[in-house]
Amino acid sequence: MDIIWPTLGVIVIVAFVFFVLAQHWQHLLRQQSNAIRQLAQHVQNLEDMADPELRRRLGDAAPVPLEQVFTFTMRLGERFWSALRTTEEDRKYVHDYGSFLASVKLERWRSHTVATVSEILPARKSADLQKRTLDYYPNATGGEDALSLWDLALARPVAAGLRPPSLELLLRGDTLELRVSKISSEPEPNGNGQPSFPNGQETTAVLLRLPLDPAQIEEFRGNDPESASAQHGDGNGGNGAKQRLNSASYWHAFYSASDERLGIDWELRLRDLSKKAEWERWHVWESGAIPVGKS
Repeated sequence: MDIIWPTLGVIVIVAFVFFVLAQHWQHLLRQQSNAIRQLAQHVQNLEDMADPELRRRLGDAAPVPLEQVFTFTMRLGERFWSALRTTEEDRKYVHDYGSFLASVKLERWRSHTVATVSEILPARKSADLQKRTLDYYPNATGGEDALSLWDLALARPVAAGLRPPSLELLLRGDTLELRVSKISSEPEPNGNGQPSFPNGQETTAVLLRLPLDPAQIEEFRGNDPESASAQHGDGNGGNGAKQRLNSASYWHAFYSASDERLGIDWELRLRDLSKKAEWERWHVWESGAIPVGKS
């Protein structure tokens, strides 16, 4: 009897140790099983990312970055109306019933362009400002499509179904185009610098073609009169490029021109957001001088 009790005690202790070890191994196996299950789920998610349909849905849901913002304005002088040979009656009709262009803002996203057109309503409507928003997807149909931004009738319609002479601003691809269409009732003489329109036919003359490409209109770039930095000049000379890089003008640009022959003045402001990030990096790196220790 003296040996039985110690033996039973050893057996109980060994059984307890095995029970504790079994619980510990069961807990480890459960953790490993959960880890393997999570890893398998991650692998499945990665495989799903390769699914073209899922990528298409993610692409449709993801925001498309805004790249550039253009703001276009123009002024038509007295010489312009004289060049079109408008009569006093036509001018009165345009003044009373025409909506004049105030500005056009073009937000160029990677996939399309959003145009916000601001027009000054006719004087008979208290000359209020009206805004319209248009979406433009260039070459959506594979043709030479264009978006009409603004249209101004230059005379009262003379007959039903007959389109009067008009002035129209178009967005054609990456170009702004101002054109005038006219139906002549009698031939116009040549040799005076004005376009000649065949009798009884509609002819379109392009008055202004403005590419929305900074490289193509660099010659028209200048200081923005509405910018405070314009008062200090542009910084010509060897340090001009560096000064532009260290100022907001690196991604802000202003273009303008005046056609005295046609009487058209235009201005174009550009905010190139694709260059803004680069400008901000330079702005931080060169915000202050780095002290250099003396030897």
